[in-house]
Amino acid sequence: MSKSYKRVIHWFRRDLRLSDNTALSNAVARAEEVTPVYILSSWKDNHNWTGRGRQAFLCGCLESLAKNIDYVGGQLIFRTGSQVEQLKRLINETEAEAIFLNRDPDPFGKEMESRVKSLCREVGIDFVDFQDVVLHEKDEVLTGSGDPYKVYTPYSRNWFKQEKPLALNPVRKLTSPASLESDGVPTVSRWGYKNSSDLWLEPGEKAARKRLNQALRDTVFGYQEERNNLSIMGTSRLGADLRWGTVSAREVYHRSAEVLRSAPDKAARDGVLTFQKQLAWREFYMAILGHFPHVLEANFNQQWEGLIRIWTSACNVGKTGEPVSQSSTQVCGR
Repeated sequence: MSKSYKRVIHWFRRDLRLSDNTALSNAVARAEEVTPVYILSSWKDNHNWTGRGRQAFLCGCLESLAKNIDYVGGQLIFRTGSQVEQLKRLINETEAEAIFLNRDPDPFGKEMESRVKSLCREVGIDFVDFQDVVLHEKDEVLTGSGDPYKVYTPYSRNWFKQEKPLALNPVRKLTSPASLESDGVPTVSRWGYKNSSDLWLEPGEKAARKRLNQALRDTVFGYQEERNNLSIMGTSRLGADLRWGTVSAREVYHRSAEVLRSAPDKAARDGVLTFQKQLAWREFYMAILGHFPHVLEANFNQQWEGLIRIWTSACNVGKTGEPVSQSSTQVCGR
């Protein structure tokens, strides 16, 4: 089959995997050569949204991804700095005819996509983007009048009614240009942190699949009750994997749907359904963020601005074995 492009770039962001990666699969299918790239941020020492542990997990995922790409015949390129500037530089070096990417649901990612799309127009190449991070993007699940939902329960009912996209086969062969400059696999020292090996989650696509397998085998049947019990391992531990895309939401959903069909009783079915509802919650919040980006800086309901915020978690009797403080019981009216 003839290819549409000779050379393209695949820009990794929240999709650090070879399995069921929409943009990467399409890039490999449509181009003779694919340059995979991850662009590292250049801040140092302090950041409002992250820290050493999160960056260490990211570094581990990137190291795993680089090895996987090497195994299938390619090379993951690392560059540091402005994403637009680094992509422009890479376009010139590779003579790329298109940039392939998976769309980001958050406002910062969308803003960057808009700038990269402008860059592609400027240099005369194609900007090819795909839905991948979520099963349903923000405009796919709307009320009957076409408005965004503001409450989870009706959103989730509609979400579950939508046909779910199927997972794609993993990329098994990738051809990259030779001799491209790369900054190399990062460590946390790049951001001014001390290197350490104290991660509590093993990073990478293989480790994510192990966690998914374990969750579907040992956790989901009791998920409805046990996910809130901190004395046991009652959760899937897939949050970081979904964040960085070491496993896809599609694979999690469809594999849990297979388990649901084999659930032995109502309690087990309720557990699997509760597990699936966490995916719906994730996409509900992403839809809220997409439709109402002010929630990053202010209350969703503007009428709540100025109210004293009380940590509601202090009002919940947990299963940690620790007593609720007297001040907490007074605040909660207990």
